[in-house]
Amino acid sequence: MATFIAGAGVAMGQTTQEQIDALEQQILKLQQQVENGGAQPNFLNQAAAQGLQFNFYGQITWQSGGGTTKADAYRYVLIPTYKLSDYAKFVSEFELEHGGLKDGDNDRFSGALELEQMYIDVNINEYVNWRSLGVSLIPIGEINQYHEPDQFYSSKRPQLYKSIIPTTWMELGTGFNGDTPIDGLKYEYYLSQGLHPYGAAGTDTTWTPKSARPDLNNKNIEEYAHTIKFSYQTGGLYTSTSAYMQEYTNSNGAATDVLLYNVHAKYEFESGLRLLAEYAAWDFDNPNALTDNAGDTVVNDEYAGYRLEISYDIAHGDNTLTPFLRYEELDDDITSSQETDKYTTFGAMYKFGDNWEVKANVERKDDGGTGTETDTIQLSVGMQF
Repeated sequence: MATFIAGAGVAMGQTTQEQIDALEQQILKLQQQVENGGAQPNFLNQAAAQGLQFNFYGQITWQSGGGTTKADAYRYVLIPTYKLSDYAKFVSEFELEHGGLKDGDNDRFSGALELEQMYIDVNINEYVNWRSLGVSLIPIGEINQYHEPDQFYSSKRPQLYKSIIPTTWMELGTGFNGDTPIDGLKYEYYLSQGLHPYGAAGTDTTWTPKSARPDLNNKNIEEYAHTIKFSYQTGGLYTSTSAYMQEYTNSNGAATDVLLYNVHAKYEFESGLRLLAEYAAWDFDNPNALTDNAGDTVVNDEYAGYRLEISYDIAHGDNTLTPFLRYEELDDDITSSQETDKYTTFGAMYKFGDNWEVKANVERKDDGGTGTETDTIQLSVGMQF
């Protein structure tokens, strides 16, 4: 009996060793396939090797003020890109807002699903890239183009980019961009569908540029817009100037030249101190041609605002604490030139490495129309990778 058991043990040991040897051979073959560009065991790894990449940013917010307290699954944004060749890259971005789309059988959700970008960038030469016909962000200002949560220190975007520049603003179009022979100087040009009254989504009492943006399924393109931007970076100085231009015709046939211009300047000191100033304004050559959906004439020929901001980076290991103070004045009532809203926002952002951050701030609004002040406490968690 002892002899039989010992013999069986030896046989089992040999079988186990044979299995280990077989597995080692399989692993070696897979390694060789990967090194030689052959089939990979994971389809995502294979797609990534061929040029597929996923980026993401998102934000969860909480705020209390003005008699209400609100939490919001604010944004979930997925950015798939694909390297088509050594000179062409596909870029797309779609965003789910406020947790989900409104459902007729369940009003729990009130958000939106939006296509914000879809185009191909083609490198023509050292100074010229062609942005193909597609959906792209209008190159006006800074945050409209680069609005990941770590690009601004408050829980929500500055009011300038909510009331004056309708962020996020994307349109169907095509254009060119690239460097210039002057070191640090870049340019962007974009030809897009323009504002028009037929697709306006405003109320029956208020017309705004935001409400006059057309659908991305535009069946009646009658207005075209031109946007041009120059930016310059040298040392700690970054500055940009941009302009959006078109001729606007209302439903009655009256026309006006429309101009939105923006000037942005930022200086970062080696100590971590950062100073920022920005101004944006709409200018209407003939405001009588601007009408809301009820046909009422808009009387304000300028629709403008500015922001001033100071911030300071404090290193904390691999992390960074950034306290900040921002002041904004906005003449954002397009039917009147006598009301100016003032916003003072202060707080801090704590950034963990490069991929996520927490923010806390207080926003104080001085309503120029009513003369009342409202304080809102805002908290958020942002992420980007």
